[in-house]
Amino acid sequence: MDDSEIIETYDINGTIIGIGTRVKYINTDTIGVVTDIQKDSDGDWALVDTTDLYYNVKALEVTDAVMKAEVGDHKATTDDAAYYLKKRDEAMGAQKIEDATQATGGG
Repeated sequence: MDDSEIIETYDINGTIIGIGTRVKYINTDTIGVVTDIQKDSDGDWALVDTTDLYYNVKALEVTDAVMKAEVGDHKATTDDAAYYLKKRDEAMGAQKIEDATQATGGG
């Protein structure tokens, strides 16, 4: 197939997908922009920029949505990560690892 050939392909709903189309991978709700389209004997495949993975176009849906990380100009920092991890641990009632692995019982 010639590199200059444009592949016409469609998402799960029959909406046309092209390079630059914003799509959602329906199995994980991953959102990104199509940067390449390939065709082989197994079907049509779209490369999504946010994961750098090819997805079968029948598992994609054209969308206007954006991922939370894309909204605004805020760039996540290590402080943000530490804050969210702390909040997650609090919500889960985190234990010390020693408590989780302590053997009990009699013998």
